[in-house]
Amino acid sequence: MEDPSRSLVFAAEAASLPLLAGWTEAMVQRLSLAPRKAYALELCLEEIVANILLHGQLPGRGVQVRVSLKVDPLRLIVEDDGAEFDPTLQPEAEVAADLDSAAIGGRGLALVRRFSVAMGYRREAGWNRLVIGLA
Repeated sequence: MEDPSRSLVFAAEAASLPLLAGWTEAMVQRLSLAPRKAYALELCLEEIVANILLHGQLPGRGVQVRVSLKVDPLRLIVEDDGAEFDPTLQPEAEVAADLDSAAIGGRGLALVRRFSVAMGYRREAGWNRLVIGLA
């Protein structure tokens, strides 16, 4: 997290989502991102943070999330001190044959993969660190 002006730290709770949305919008404006890149950033960040909120909580304590952006090329870095989870090892979700048999949820990582050019994960000192190269 070298550039604090491109970083945000927040608690993994629903009350933090407006703060995250405002930060993301400010970064899109500050970096003058093209519409496609702005959409990729917003979608990937929303999906990853939603997964942390839904699945990363550890019993008896809250989880902290750190996000930052690096440029040239544009990379989104999401770190959390929640339960260990490597999204790069998760298989692609199967596509339902029709809407009646489609399950709700489970498509977020597929969307992140679609809008990214690379994803790297590591667990270090109790933190998950996911780096996403944005297309």
